[in-house]
Amino acid sequence: MRNFEFRFIDRLGAVMHVTMWAAKDDLRALTEAQRQSGTHAIEIWQGERRVATVKKGNIPATPMDRLAG
Repeated sequence: MRNFEFRFIDRLGAVMHVTMWAAKDDLRALTEAQRQSGTHAIEIWQGERRVATVKKGNIPATPMDRLAG
């Protein structure tokens, strides 16, 4: 198991809450973040590496999201 940090992001883009999550791999961490993204966007981190960003409500990413990140 690997440890991942879930950073819950408010509507202004600030980190409002951080939790740790243990998962077998990136995909399983991503799946859990998607499940938890109902009220806030979530950044998934493993140490210094940003694994992914899940938009609030798991709304699909757009080409503009790539420019913003």
